[in-house]
Amino acid sequence: MRTETLTMIDLFAAPGGLSLGFHEAGFRPLVAVDIDERGMLTYSHNFPHAKILSGAGGDVREIGAEQLLEAAGMQAGEVDVVVGGPPCQGFSTIGRVKIASLVRVGTWNHMRISQPRFIDDPRNELYKHFVRIVAGVRPKFFVMENVPGMKSYRDGEIVRDIVEDFTRIGYRVLGVEVLNAVWYGVPQRRKRIFFVGTRLRNVRFSWPVITHLDPLDPETPPATVPRAEKVAAATTVGDAILDLPPPLDHRSEDVEVPYPDDDREISEYARLMRRPAPDGRRPGGVFNHVSRFTSERDRRVFGSPEFREGMWWRDLPEHLKRMYGYRDDIFHDKIKRLDRRRPSWTVVAHLYKDGYMYVHPTEPRTITVREAARLQSFPDWFRFMGSRTDQFKQVGNAVPPLMAKAVALEVRKALLTAED
Repeated sequence: MRTETLTMIDLFAAPGGLSLGFHEAGFRPLVAVDIDERGMLTYSHNFPHAKILSGAGGDVREIGAEQLLEAAGMQAGEVDVVVGGPPCQGFSTIGRVKIASLVRVGTWNHMRISQPRFIDDPRNELYKHFVRIVAGVRPKFFVMENVPGMKSYRDGEIVRDIVEDFTRIGYRVLGVEVLNAVWYGVPQRRKRIFFVGTRLRNVRFSWPVITHLDPLDPETPPATVPRAEKVAAATTVGDAILDLPPPLDHRSEDVEVPYPDDDREISEYARLMRRPAPDGRRPGGVFNHVSRFTSERDRRVFGSPEFREGMWWRDLPEHLKRMYGYRDDIFHDKIKRLDRRRPSWTVVAHLYKDGYMYVHPTEPRTITVREAARLQSFPDWFRFMGSRTDQFKQVGNAVPPLMAKAVALEVRKALLTAED
């Protein structure tokens, strides 16, 4: 059994959620690739020992496996795992609507032998390059994550196509499953599909054990995902952010805001977020904690006792709605207030444009980048770089590190007991 640090290459790596989870499970990021230069500023700040390929040099369409192996200082077959979440634009909501319209008019028939597979849509070319790089690097394992709708769409057609592609390059897909971040202690309901595959023999792999469930959520996890004998209640928004100090004014420079100097009791999750960085440095406060501008109208609405925790736009009294004038049939979720007693809904990249869907549960403002990062399970030592817009976008696009770590620990177990 190997005991040394395992190695990984991260494709589509910015800002580093997958890498952080795998790093904390014992994997060392050798190379990280992403075309997003600002996101890779964040990555390089937090993983200073990894080789970074970003901007034009991080375009996976132009990168060969040989280039990645040279950057990693490895030979084909030596890297332990390649991870990544290739964007599949052809599977976006617009893509699915377009395919449905083609089916209706008879120009797309998935039963026709000559019809190209949906996963071969040119807009999914980044996925194809992920497969190409895995084929050239020949890692012992790969982990690919993506949008959860892939599993159910067209009775699993896309999943079957993806499994076929990896089988063709010599990999056995050990499992395909939609996991919810809330099951692994993340204070957020966020679903992602994971594909785990290997070229090794005698591999035993299982999905990470569910440790947390929301007692108010009727969702029943699939039988293929095991549960702990004793499952804890889901981590809540209150657990995640209510220990933080007041944010800086929106006109302020992004500097470290010290933790409150008082004797308040903080949650187990908040203590986890305050853990030391890999170099042993213990944070004395938080960066990325600058509030957005809040208009007088917003302060009046957000501060109204009638706008209670967990309420959406559709729930607001008419006199508050009239202050905005949005239509109920289009903007039913235009404004949403987080509930400190529940996990958050999914944190999305659109947060960079508009924070109305993430109003603070107890204060008359929207959440900060740091609060969004806490909801994603990024520890406080992990600092986001770039403009505040860049930072919000990075947080919304990230894989929650605690979720990634749960998967990585199972991959590590399987890898250390397999035969090459």
